[in-house]
Amino acid sequence: MARKKVLFYIETLGCPKNLVDSEVIVSNIQDVGYKLVSNPKTAEVLIVNTCGFIQPAKEESIDVILDFVRFKKEGNCKKLIVVGCLVQRYKEELKKSIPEVDQFLDLSEISHIKEVLNSDTSYEDNRYILTPPHYAYLRISDGCENFCSYCAIPFIRGPVRSKPINEIVDEAQQLVDQGVKETIVIAQDIGNYGVDIYGESRLNELLLTLDKTNDLSWLRLLYLNPQHITKELLLTIKNSKRICKYLDIPLQHISDKILKKMNRKTSKKDIIQALDMIHNLVPELTIRTTFIVGFPGETEKDFEELHGFVQEQKFDRLGAFKYYQENGTKAASLPDQVPEYIKQKRFEKLMKAQKTISQDRLESFIGKKLSVIVDKKIKPKIYECRSEFDAPDIDGIVFLEEADVNVGDIVEVEIVDSLEYDLIAHPAK
Repeated sequence: MARKKVLFYIETLGCPKNLVDSEVIVSNIQDVGYKLVSNPKTAEVLIVNTCGFIQPAKEESIDVILDFVRFKKEGNCKKLIVVGCLVQRYKEELKKSIPEVDQFLDLSEISHIKEVLNSDTSYEDNRYILTPPHYAYLRISDGCENFCSYCAIPFIRGPVRSKPINEIVDEAQQLVDQGVKETIVIAQDIGNYGVDIYGESRLNELLLTLDKTNDLSWLRLLYLNPQHITKELLLTIKNSKRICKYLDIPLQHISDKILKKMNRKTSKKDIIQALDMIHNLVPELTIRTTFIVGFPGETEKDFEELHGFVQEQKFDRLGAFKYYQENGTKAASLPDQVPEYIKQKRFEKLMKAQKTISQDRLESFIGKKLSVIVDKKIKPKIYECRSEFDAPDIDGIVFLEEADVNVGDIVEVEIVDSLEYDLIAHPAK
C-alpha cells in the first residue's frame, strides 16, 4: 500500500523574488511524499516564506507566523517552518521570541528543507509554478551591490549572483513548454545582470536571446535602475514583438541632495536624460516608478521638487513609500529624521497628484484597441485582464465585459470606459 502523502501549505510574503524562492521549495518537496494544499488549516506542515525589507513587511511576517502558531496549537499542523529574508536578518531573535516554530531556515539553508522534513528521496528538477499557469517569474540573478543607504537587501541577499545565459534560456523554454504565455524577468536590479560572471552587464544580450524563445508570447522586465538605461537596450525593446513596452524603473527621488544621501548612482540630470531618451526612442513605452518620501533631511523644498517633477513627467504608473529606518543601514543613523505625520502628509499629496495623472492617462485609452491577457473569470462573460502595460498585482486591471474567452488567452479588446486606475473593455469588433 502506498504511503499517504503529507499535506503542506506555504505562505509567501513580499516581492516576486520571494515567490521564486517558494517555487523552489515546493519543487523540491512536492514529489518526495508531500502534497501542496490551499488551506493552511488542513496542512500537517506549514511553511512561511517571510519578507524583511521594511517595517510593515516585517510586521506582516510576524503576524502570519503567529497565526500559524495558533494553527499548530489548534489544528492538524505537526511542524512549522519559517524561512526567508526576515530569518536571514533576525534568526536568533526569532528563535528566542517564537519558540513554537520548529525550524528557522535562512536563505542559504532553503536548499536543505528536504533534510528538515526527513526525506531522503531525490529532488524533482521540474519547476513548480505558484502563479496562475499562464504567467511566471524568471529570476536572472539574486543579490545586490548598489548599497543604497536606506536598503537592507545587500545585507540580506548578498552580492550579485547571476545565472548563465544558457541556463536562463533553458528555464524560459521550460516555462513556455508548461503553458506559460507571459514570462516576467526579475532581479534586484536587472541592469546588473552578468557583471559577476561576465565582467559587464549582459542584459541586452540575454534579452535578444530570450526573444527567440519558441512560443513565448510576452516578456516583461521588472526593476531596472535608471543608470542602466541605454540606447541599445531601448532599441531592443522597441524592435521586439515579444518584449512588453513596459519598464519598472525605481527612481526613489529627484532632488540631487536626497539622491546623494540615498547613495543612488544617478542624478536629476541623468534621470531626465534617461526619460527623454525613452520618450524619443520608444514613446509608446509605459514607465512604472517608485519614490520614497520623508527620507532623512528631506525638506519641504526637496519634497516640492519631487512633487513638481511627478506632475511634469506624468508617469503612467507610480508607487510611493514612506521612509522607514532599517537597522544596519546607513540612513537609519542619519540626522534630521522626518516626523511620521509629515511623511504621511507628503505621501498623501504625492499619491493625490498621481491619481489625477492616472485618470487622465487612462481616459486617453477610450476607443483604442489593446491586446490583453486574461487573468481571471469574475462571473459569466466578465473577466479580469491585463494589457502589456500592466504587471501582475501592482498595476491596473482591464475588466473585459460581454466576452467568451478562456483564462490565459491573449485577446484583442476595445476600451469603452476608464476608472481611477483600471479600464473597462469589450471584445474588439
